[in-house]
Amino acid sequence: MNKYSLLLACLFVATSFYSQEKKTLEATRISNPPKIDGILDDEVWQSLPAYGDFKMYQPGNEGIVAAEYGTEVKMAYDDKAVYIAAYMFDPDPDGILSQFSQRDEVFVQADHFAVALNTYNDGINETHFFVTSAGTIGDALATQSDFDFGYNVVFECKISKDDNGWYAEFKIPYNALRFPEIEVQDWSINFFRKITSLNETHSWNLIDNSVGRNSQYNGIVTGVRDINPPLRLTFYPFAQGVVTSFDGTTETDLSAGLDVKYGLSDSFTLDATLIPDFGQASFDAVRLNLGPFEQTFGENRPFFTEGVDLFNKGEIFFSRRVGGPPSVDVEELLGENEEATDAPSKVNLLNAIKISGRTKGQLGIGFFNAITEKTYAKVLDTITGESRKVLVEPISNYNIFVLDQQFHGNSSVSIINTNVMRSGSFRDANTTAFVFDVADKGNRFRTSGRAIISNVFESDGTKTGFRSEFDIFRIKGKFRYRVGHDFANTTYDINDLGLNFRNNFNNFGAGISYRIFEPTKNFNNYNFSLTYRHRRLYRPDVQTGNNLNLNWFFFTVKRFAFGGSMS
Repeated sequence: MNKYSLLLACLFVATSFYSQEKKTLEATRISNPPKIDGILDDEVWQSLPAYGDFKMYQPGNEGIVAAEYGTEVKMAYDDKAVYIAAYMFDPDPDGILSQFSQRDEVFVQADHFAVALNTYNDGINETHFFVTSAGTIGDALATQSDFDFGYNVVFECKISKDDNGWYAEFKIPYNALRFPEIEVQDWSINFFRKITSLNETHSWNLIDNSVGRNSQYNGIVTGVRDINPPLRLTFYPFAQGVVTSFDGTTETDLSAGLDVKYGLSDSFTLDATLIPDFGQASFDAVRLNLGPFEQTFGENRPFFTEGVDLFNKGEIFFSRRVGGPPSVDVEELLGENEEATDAPSKVNLLNAIKISGRTKGQLGIGFFNAITEKTYAKVLDTITGESRKVLVEPISNYNIFVLDQQFHGNSSVSIINTNVMRSGSFRDANTTAFVFDVADKGNRFRTSGRAIISNVFESDGTKTGFRSEFDIFRIKGKFRYRVGHDFANTTYDINDLGLNFRNNFNNFGAGISYRIFEPTKNFNNYNFSLTYRHRRLYRPDVQTGNNLNLNWFFFTVKRFAFGGSMS
C-alpha cells in the first residue's frame, strides 16, 4: 500500500462515524389535529406516511429485529404543537409487561416508547418524551452521561392496545420546547422502543453502541416551517396559613410567595422563586449517623432539580447547601450553664433565580443566585433562667457562574465559579474550576479532567486549596483502556457550596477492558475489566493502599445474565 492509499484509509476511518447514513422523516402540516386518546383512527393518521425499519440498539447492533415486533411512527404539526403516532406491533399483546408507576418512572417492568427530539440538530440539546405500556409518561433532558428527569413540561400522551400490539399518541406543545425563530426548522429525531419481555431496545435510526453518544445518531426532520416560538411565561403564586392552638394560646402563621418561569429568548430561560414553599417536596429519610462524614440527602426541591445540569459541571455545586443547616453549630456558642432550647435545623431561603441556556455557537451560559435569611438559635441559662438569641447564620448570598463550550458534538470545555458571601465576620468562600472533556473526531480517544482552586476567607486569614483530575481513555473498539491521576492538597475545601468528604491524597489508576457489542453464537454481550489503583497521602508522602480489581459480566442469547468480581 503506497502512502496515498494509507492516507485515504486513515481519512475513511476518521470520518466513518460522521458519514454514517441518517434517515429522513418528513413532518406534515395539518389543519385538523387528532384527538389524543391513543386510538389511532383519526383521519390525519390514515393519510400520513409511516416510518419504520427499526434497528437493534440493545443488546447488540447486529441483532435482527423480528418482523412481528415491528414499529412504525408518523409525525405531523400545526401552529400549536407536534403530533406523533407510534404503532408497536407484538404477536403476544397479552404478554406485554405493564407495571404501573409514577411520572418519570419509565424504566420499570413495562415496555416503553420514547421520542428523542433535538430542535437545534446539534447533538446536545435533546429532549426525551416517554410513555410506558401502562400509560405512564415521562420527560427528560439528555445530558452527556444520563437523563435529567428534573425537567418537567406539559405534554399529552395516551395509549391503547388491541390484538396486534399497543399504540401511543403524543401531543407536544411548542411551549414545551425551545427552538429558534427561523422560517425553516432544522430538527433531528430518533425513536426508541423497549420490549421488556425480550430485553431488547430498538431505535429508528441505527446507533453504533461502540462510538459516540446516542444524540449524535438522530435522523433528520424535514418539512417543519413557519412556526413561531410561543411566549414562555408561567406564574405559580401560592399562599398558606397555619393556626396553632395549645394550652389556651393561639398562634397564626401566614406566608405567600411566587414562582416564575420566563423564556428570555428561544435559547435562554429565567427561573425565579420568591419566598419559596417547599412543603410539597419529599421528606429526607433521616438516619442515625455514626460515621465520620456528614449525612447527605438527595435534592427534592423542584427549583433545584429542574434545568441544573449546566451548574453541575465540575461537581463543585451541592444544592442542599442553599437553605441547609446553619454554618455555625449553636453548641460552639454556649456559655457555662447554658443549653440550646431552639436550634434551627435549616436556614430559610428568601429568593433564588437561575438563568441558563446555550447560544447558536454552542456556548452554554448559566447564572445562579440565592439569598438566605438571618437565622438565630435560642439559648437558656439553666441557673438564672434567662434566655438569649445567638446568631448561627447571617444573611448569605450564593452565586454560581458557568461557561460551557461544546464542540464536535462530543467535546466540551467549561469554567465554573461558585461564591458564598456571608455578612459580618462569618466565613466566605470562592471556588473556581476548569473542566474539559475532549474526544477526537473519530471518537477513538478521549481525555478529561478538572482543575479546582478553593479559597475560604476567615477572620484569621485565607485558606487556599487545590485539586486536579486527569484521565486518558481509549473509547472505541472491543479493547479499551484508561490511565488517570487524582490529587488534592491538605487545604482543599469546597464545602460552603459544594460537597467534599476528603482531601490530602495523591492517587494513580489504570484499567483495561475487553467487551463485545454484537451478539455471538452464545452471548448477546460480555465484558471483562481489570483495574489497578495506587493510593497515597500528599502530606506526608506515604502509601495508603493498592487495589487490583477484576470484573466480568455475561449476557447469554437466552437472556440469562451473570457476572462477578475479585479484589
